[in-house]
Amino acid sequence: MLKNLKVLQRLKIWQKVALIAVFMGTPIPIVTYLFVVEKNKAIEFAQLEVYGAHYLVPLKNLSKNLARHRGLTNIFLSGGAAMRSQMVDAERAVDRDFAAVEEIDQKEIRSLNSSYGSSFQTTNQLRAAKRRWDALKSKTTNALPEESFNEHTQLITETTDLIKQVADLSNLILDHDLDTYYLMDSTVTQSPAVVEIISQLRGLGAGIAAAGKIGPGEQAQLLLLAGQARRGMKTFERNLSTAYRVNPDLKEEQGDLVEIAVRESEVFTNLAEQKLARAKEIGVAATEYFAAGTQAVERLLKVDEQALINLEALLQTRIDRIAGERNVVLGLILLGVVITVISVVVIARGITRQTDTISNLIARINSGNLAARAEVLSQDELGQTATAFNAMLDNTRGLMQSREERDRIQEAIMKLLNEVSGVAEGDLTREAEVTADITGAIADAFNHMIVELRRLISRVQDVTRQVTSTASETQATTERLAEGSQEQAAQITHTSQALDDMTASIRKVSEDAVMSAAVADQALSTARKGAEAVQATVKGMTHIQEQVQETSRRIRSLGERSQEIEEIVQLIDEFADRTGVLALNASIQASAAGEAGQGFAVVAQEIEQLAQRSTEATRRISNLVQAIRSGTGEAIASMEETTRGVVSGANLASQAGESLGEIGAVSQRLAQLVQMISQASSQQAQGSAHLSRSMAEIATITQETSSGVRRSAVSVKSLAELADELRASVASFKLPYTSGNGNGGAQPGR
Repeated sequence: MLKNLKVLQRLKIWQKVALIAVFMGTPIPIVTYLFVVEKNKAIEFAQLEVYGAHYLVPLKNLSKNLARHRGLTNIFLSGGAAMRSQMVDAERAVDRDFAAVEEIDQKEIRSLNSSYGSSFQTTNQLRAAKRRWDALKSKTTNALPEESFNEHTQLITETTDLIKQVADLSNLILDHDLDTYYLMDSTVTQSPAVVEIISQLRGLGAGIAAAGKIGPGEQAQLLLLAGQARRGMKTFERNLSTAYRVNPDLKEEQGDLVEIAVRESEVFTNLAEQKLARAKEIGVAATEYFAAGTQAVERLLKVDEQALINLEALLQTRIDRIAGERNVVLGLILLGVVITVISVVVIARGITRQTDTISNLIARINSGNLAARAEVLSQDELGQTATAFNAMLDNTRGLMQSREERDRIQEAIMKLLNEVSGVAEGDLTREAEVTADITGAIADAFNHMIVELRRLISRVQDVTRQVTSTASETQATTERLAEGSQEQAAQITHTSQALDDMTASIRKVSEDAVMSAAVADQALSTARKGAEAVQATVKGMTHIQEQVQETSRRIRSLGERSQEIEEIVQLIDEFADRTGVLALNASIQASAAGEAGQGFAVVAQEIEQLAQRSTEATRRISNLVQAIRSGTGEAIASMEETTRGVVSGANLASQAGESLGEIGAVSQRLAQLVQMISQASSQQAQGSAHLSRSMAEIATITQETSSGVRRSAVSVKSLAELADELRASVASFKLPYTSGNGNGGAQPGR
């Protein structure tokens, strides 16, 4: 420490002034560096968001044309052969969109020294989607409508996942400004979801209109999609309204587009419900329905396109603003440094030039050159001292008339030099004796100079004490900031661990939701099989009803035949009665004829016996016919009762079939809702994982900031030590006793 003090004592005044300026300006480069680093990070953050917005444009076009191709293919496979040319055009558009996405995926980002695909990790997913599209395209014309629709939907879902992944990895999902955040959420999350729902409603409904019939499952799915479309549009409109409230300029640019899109979406949703889902028969053509859906989708995509343009413009404006702030601050700091350097140089040069002239004057006078004069270079105390020296020398030279006088003057000057020689060693307590001779004025000028030097040294000491005090306070503040940064880093680490636990829980919920979706699908399959079994039962009961009715008709016909038999029996009975009468007449005639009629009497007797047997037989036949008629009536009544039971059973079976159909529709809706819950849980798991990574990054930045603050504390401590050294360097000057000092005598430098 003493060695350093000796070094400081050998420094000149301008060097000490420059050293003070350097020590006082030491925190400026550190603060400037931290400021520039922070601004550059903000610029890089926003620039990455701009790159993500660029990538979203071809991805959204790809999703739009895939949905259009899905709807046209569903119409074609459902019987709308006239849509083949439009389907081929949509297929070519999808091929062009895949080529555009692959082109930007391989494009280099110079600032990141990597491609878009590498930065957003989309290359492998994009290639897998392209292979799926090629496989789907090869079997477009010979697939089942439901199979083609589901495969298209799966491919569109993968495209939507790519959009969300780009938003996650490009910092769009972490945007901190309200207007840009809600624009991002509308164009990344809400818009693709609503467009996909309306596109599904368009494609499914167009296929139903082309087929000319609708089943219970399709009816339930249309109603479900219509409800989801309305809810999605409300959320979409609410997000944009929030962005407009934060930034009213956005509403002027796209407010009318949102109103038109909401109105067109509501018109198309009502068309799907009234003409398809709730109509007794299909009331709209496939082409008309598809055109209405396409118009609603195009309106939404127009809003989405404008939102994406506004998002890019706001991000670029933010980048320009941050860069401008950084450059302005750097310019001001540089200007302040230049002004400080110039001021130090000017002040130090002004002090040293004047002191050099006075020192040279004293040296020349000491050598006997009484004609020497000091050049007056300033109007301050040193300039006034030089002026006083010159006036003193003029008066002294005018008074020198003889050798004796010169000797006396020489002795007086030597005495004066002896008295003030201690000043050169830093002893400012000494003063020259003011006498009546010629050196009195010189002594008085020396005393005046010493007084001014005392004031200067006192000010230097006061400034060094203030610097030391301020540096100590700054050091304490930076140490407290360092401790606060460490506590903040610990809290962030704890929060990051909690987020990891929450991510694991959400992932478990997602897995349970996937299992629930599988169980719901199994329940839906079982309900469908039960519905098919009930339909078969209804058909069997209908067939039994027809058979029973046919049997009843035949039995009724048999009853009618028994009536005819009864009539024949009556005819035979009448014939028997007449035969008996005829036999009686024959017997009478045979008796009248005597022996000649005996043979005829035998015949008459036989005829009478035959008539009796015929009468007995007809009576038995009549009883049998009566029994048959009674049994037939009972059989007919029983068959009619059975028919009513069969009809009632058929109605109950039909109602059971309708109930199972409703159960199937509800099961299907449940499966879809569980699947949506599974997807939402998966998205939450991804968002939580990304948030966990962000918290880890924030913790790292906080640690770096804490390290920077600790380094600043060390620098400020060093500044305080240097200020102490500077104060020690001027402590060699002895100052006279002041009223604030309790001892009687000179005090050293403080």
